[in-house]
Amino acid sequence: MTSFEQQIQRLEIIVKTLDRGDEPIAVLLELYEQGIGLAGKCREYLETADQRVTLIHQEYE
Repeated sequence: MTSFEQQIQRLEIIVKTLDRGDEPIAVLLELYEQGIGLAGKCREYLETADQRVTLIHQEYE
């Protein structure tokens, strides 16, 4: 399992590669699909972390 930070790093690499646009279209399409998946996983992680912070905050109010 990769860490959140590793997923963000991979996503940054994918975005840079897509921005350059110097790969074949099939590769760019595969990278785009990977990027969408990674972005979703990162969003879920952040939403879960936000919920945990909210719960912790509520416990100590």
